[in-house]
Amino acid sequence: MKCLVTGASGFLGTNLVHELVKAGWDVRTIVRPGSNTKYIEPLSIEIIYGDITNQLDLDKVCIGCDVVFHVAGDTSFWKKNFKKQRFINVEVPSMIAEACIKNKVKRLVHTSTVDIFGCNPAGVADEKWNDYNFANTGYNYSDTKREGEKRVMAYNNKGLEVVVLYPGSMMGPYDFTLQYGRLFFELRDGKVPGCPAGGASFGHVTEVAKAHIVAAIKGIPGEGYICAGENISYKELFDLIAAKFDKKAPGLIMKPWMLVTYGHILQFISSFTGKAPEIDPGNARYMSVNAWYDSSKAIKELDYKLVPVQQMIDDAYIWYKENGFI
Repeated sequence: MKCLVTGASGFLGTNLVHELVKAGWDVRTIVRPGSNTKYIEPLSIEIIYGDITNQLDLDKVCIGCDVVFHVAGDTSFWKKNFKKQRFINVEVPSMIAEACIKNKVKRLVHTSTVDIFGCNPAGVADEKWNDYNFANTGYNYSDTKREGEKRVMAYNNKGLEVVVLYPGSMMGPYDFTLQYGRLFFELRDGKVPGCPAGGASFGHVTEVAKAHIVAAIKGIPGEGYICAGENISYKELFDLIAAKFDKKAPGLIMKPWMLVTYGHILQFISSFTGKAPEIDPGNARYMSVNAWYDSSKAIKELDYKLVPVQQMIDDAYIWYKENGFI
């Protein structure tokens, strides 16, 4: 099987490329010039430098592929980048689907996010949850990923099979972009002022990557699968991470209004520094609720495996240490 992976220089994309190679796939990637490909360069893969926002580049890299894994996305929380984020998360999935159809690619595995469901205030949400309560909260990432997924799903059974995966928050190896690494180091250095009031659903990035591969073979076209995991509060998460450094996480649980105000302050400061804020008001609102999810469907149909958060933290810590981040 020959495949294309977009986003191969990112956290999940790098893990997916490694798992595909282990599984014997013929792997091609498209990455932007200047991207950090250090962790995929040693592998026997084809690396093509191009731009996923360019239809001609997409048309070329899809030639000869059986499957396309569209993992790339813009996760920015900086208002300055929202226009670019909208194009990448909303328009590009359709462009990739068009390239797939043009080149007779059989299947497109599209990486979405659990965020597109909103959350269930009374407990956990699954793929049938249809109350998108993140609308009008300023959480642009979720809004754009939700719209992009709707667009790409419209191509299913129109010359293309589309399967969607919804990862939760992820931890594990190859986090060189420091998705959660920043939190590790800030807790180590005592730079975290408080814990958000909400919680999240965590999946091991290696298992999420493996689920993508199974989805390319066994996933039902037109269906989507949540790949999340253990549902815990941010306070519990912060405590577990801080303990790896024999430190204590802050005891302050930031009320939603406090975290949102903090997000406004960081966003204001970013307009002067020219640097992206660590959190913005929309993301602050998201982190103030328990965004918990049920992965039963992926467990049953994609052989997805749940991993305890403690093991994810341990695996991430080992990788950071072995690769000079700690």
